Amino acid sequence: MKKVISSLLILVMAISGCSMTQPKDDIAVSESIVTTADVTSVTTAETLAPTSTPTPTPEPEPYGFNPHVHSSLLSEVVKEEWWDSFYNMCDAMREGKDTFECSDKAAYKWCTDEVTLGDFFPAACTLVKGDGYKDGTGRLKYKIDKESFAARQSTFEEEIVRMVNEAVRSDYTDFEKLMAMYDYVTLNFSYDFSDIDGSNIDEFGNYACLTSKNGICCEIADSLAYLLMQCGVDAVSVSGYGDNMDHEWTYVVIDGKGYHVDATWALRSGDPSAPLFLTYFMQTDDERVSDGFDRDRFEVHDLSWWKKDYDKSRFAATDEKFKPLHDNAEFVSMDREKKVIKYRDIDWNVLEFPYE
Repeated sequence: MKKVISSLLILVMAISGCSMTQPKDDIAVSESIVTTADVTSVTTAETLAPTSTPTPTPEPEPYGFNPHVHSSLLSEVVKEEWWDSFYNMCDAMREGKDTFECSDKAAYKWCTDEVTLGDFFPAACTLVKGDGYKDGTGRLKYKIDKESFAARQSTFEEEIVRMVNEAVRSDYTDFEKLMAMYDYVTLNFSYDFSDIDGSNIDEFGNYACLTSKNGICCEIADSLAYLLMQCGVDAVSVSGYGDNMDHEWTYVVIDGKGYHVDATWALRSGDPSAPLFLTYFMQTDDERVSDGFDRDRFEVHDLSWWKKDYDKSRFAATDEKFKPLHDNAEFVSMDREKKVIKYRDIDWNVLEFPYE
């Protein structure tokens, strides 16, 4: 507990500046005179043929809770057997068990780390701890009674499922999931540091932000990443440092390319009339540098706590496809049939941007 609270307090003290259908053309039909001969020439088979009814498109399956969220972006450091061990631990906690199968001691250390739990199994952070490793088995220690933890986890899962299904559908593409979830988070979450006093994990961290919808930049970045991973989009949170500010946002991979997505700087705090500007959506490294961040000081949250020599090139963002949206574009809607985003430009013209 001391480890995560002290780390969080240091981060909080450094982050005081975070808050910074067109009508279809009529189809012309040529007119002709229909004679009696024309009518009688139609065959009986044609007149009696049953009218075919188009098969309705089935509704996509709703999302359920995924206890095994994953980011392949961490694969350079986090081995697959570590992920398997972590999932064994998550399953054990959901069942109220005290032990889980674990590949080795290094995997056990990563699995039970408070940062790992906070980002990938939030309801357990600081409340379930590692209690030792021996011969392929990790032990767990619950700091609250198991019935209370089970209720906490169940309520958390229900809220995550509600949010994900309210924001996206399972037949969306990864970009559509991202666009819809960005819209949802920026509308429903608010910037708030009033509860941060270091005394209660329910007041600070990924779990607190996801359940209260309030947080500062690091919590909002982690929450967006977690919700995206819940629906299969690869995402992690990234810290950036500049001369006068420290900040955190989300890094995503869409169609094999990385982008920076900053939900904090687009928050609307529950006001549906507030515009959603896309200035900080799908940015490049260069654009983040233009925002005031040092290119050499980007850090991946899930790695920087315990490993400094990872390959940062894996988290580059160089594709400028979405740059036209960064000149004060205001999001209007997403047309999934035409695969375009409709937006207003600075002159209030409604334009279309093809995203696929």
